[in-house]
Amino acid sequence: MKGQPACPSGRQITEYIAHLYQEYSGRLYSSAFKYTSNKSTAEDGVQRVFERVLLYPKAVLNVPEDEVLFFLFAILRNVMRTIASEEEKNAHLPLNYEDGLESYDLADPEDAYLRFINLQSTKEKLSKLKPELCDLMIFHYVYGFKYQEIADMFQVTDRTVKRRISLAKKELRKMFRKEDFL
Repeated sequence: MKGQPACPSGRQITEYIAHLYQEYSGRLYSSAFKYTSNKSTAEDGVQRVFERVLLYPKAVLNVPEDEVLFFLFAILRNVMRTIASEEEKNAHLPLNYEDGLESYDLADPEDAYLRFINLQSTKEKLSKLKPELCDLMIFHYVYGFKYQEIADMFQVTDRTVKRRISLAKKELRKMFRKEDFL
């Protein structure tokens, strides 16, 4: 974010992300379309990329301007994998009877509601971590970056990344244990 103050405000961050969307959404769409060959899925992929950027703006602000496109492509790759696996997993799970009538009494075979509760609980606990630990966990476990890639982004050693992720996992375990005993 060249030419911006060291600590940008919320409005500046939003404007910067809007600028990134205008500049790179077309390229991201073309790449997403190559993954899926479906226009609406490609559009969804691009939207999800920028949803993640909006959720974690500090991550994109730490990336040098000349590497932002590569960063967005990395997020897109993981988003498209997620979309493909969701489509594959949900393709055979209709919640209706064989005659085609839907029912409100059918149980979800994947227990999606329970997974949603666990996801909410995990999000709450991640937000309680120090920002640098949270960012590393998200890059490694959500976006699928390797330790060395994360180390290059944050300009630290891969050993530091491993140590911080290990520390974050320990803190998360403590939080989950505390929740279980309340």
